[in-house]
Amino acid sequence: MRRRTRLKWLAFVLLVSGCATTCLGQYRVLPGKTNADGIPATPARICLGAAGTEHCYTPPSEKYAFGLEPKARIVAKLNGRNLILFTATFSGGGSGKLSNVALLEEQSCDFVNLLPTVQLTDQSEYKLWNLPQFSKLPVLVTADFVWDLKAGEIHFAFHRYTVDMYVFDSRIGRYLQRIRYVTTRKYPGLDDSDAIRVLDAEKPTILARLQQGKFN
Repeated sequence: MRRRTRLKWLAFVLLVSGCATTCLGQYRVLPGKTNADGIPATPARICLGAAGTEHCYTPPSEKYAFGLEPKARIVAKLNGRNLILFTATFSGGGSGKLSNVALLEEQSCDFVNLLPTVQLTDQSEYKLWNLPQFSKLPVLVTADFVWDLKAGEIHFAFHRYTVDMYVFDSRIGRYLQRIRYVTTRKYPGLDDSDAIRVLDAEKPTILARLQQGKFN
């Protein structure tokens, strides 16, 4: 009886140590497959471990395969584990692109996205700001263009932008959207600028809203 108990305990220890060995902070970024026109047919993945695809995160979508330009980087530590920013892009071959943004925590040998769904067009900007007075983890701030077709705006012209801020809530262990508003000012699009630059100019407004609790 004692021998059987010891064997069960040994098997459990080997299972746990095997999982820990697999997940020791190693990860691999795998691009999606594309068709003959270069359009993604399958989404990109980020996988834990040096091999295998059992412990992977894939951007969820029923409509888009976010298979292009996958990127990952460690941005913070949470409970002693890596918090990883992972982005991947979809393009249907036209002038527009859509990117999925995720903040991933390693939990029990798997990735868990701590953000709600965050998808940004190619006329957008996002940044991670360290604001320790509001959050122990970096906050995610995004700006994406508002296309006013009634005003005759063209795709890459000047636009107003929707600004969103996501802040980590330690009570539930996830990021929540804390701020959303549309800028009063119009900012240059990609016809007039090599990149979208909105957030630095809007930072005083964003911080004032956060300080005053104006979350919408």
